[in-house]
Amino acid sequence: MYFQMKNFVEVREPEGTLVFQLEDLMRYSGPRGLIASGVTMKLLGRAFKDLSPREPPMRHEIYILSSFPGSDVVDGFELVTRAVTRGRYILDLDKAPKDAPPSPAGGSMYFEIGYRDRCFAYTLSPEIFDKEWFEAVAAKQEGCKTEEEHANYLAYKFSVLGKLIASSDPFLRIEPCKLDERFSYKY
Repeated sequence: MYFQMKNFVEVREPEGTLVFQLEDLMRYSGPRGLIASGVTMKLLGRAFKDLSPREPPMRHEIYILSSFPGSDVVDGFELVTRAVTRGRYILDLDKAPKDAPPSPAGGSMYFEIGYRDRCFAYTLSPEIFDKEWFEAVAAKQEGCKTEEEHANYLAYKFSVLGKLIASSDPFLRIEPCKLDERFSYKY
């Protein structure tokens, strides 16, 4: 048996289906957002499977609440769902459960994804988003002292991306939840 790696997500528009590959997210965010590209891909891939298992979800009916303020993950959400510019995205740093891995950008690695009348909460795994990850990003995301140090940091980010993408279950917990009442929910 083989693990089926899926490095794309699909969403529907009235005119047809759009496919976003991991490489699209990586190109959009650039090297700065390597890990963020993987977070977006794994999170939305799992959420779409949970929320709309028979067909890709309608792009304009996806709602996101995030406890993670990282701009590259937010950009990935926008690229795939248009939720940020269309008012279907909320940043709430205090919504995460206490055991969600903390983020060096503030907040936690916790997300709620809603589609139509369903919603799931996703807490990412502290085995991937561990102390080493936290310290490396906190120390080096805004720049390194030398080109060699930056090259080593990029190699580290690629290793975390690989670990994330190759994981069959990068979540600590997945559970149904209610769509946040702050969304003006219409479908």
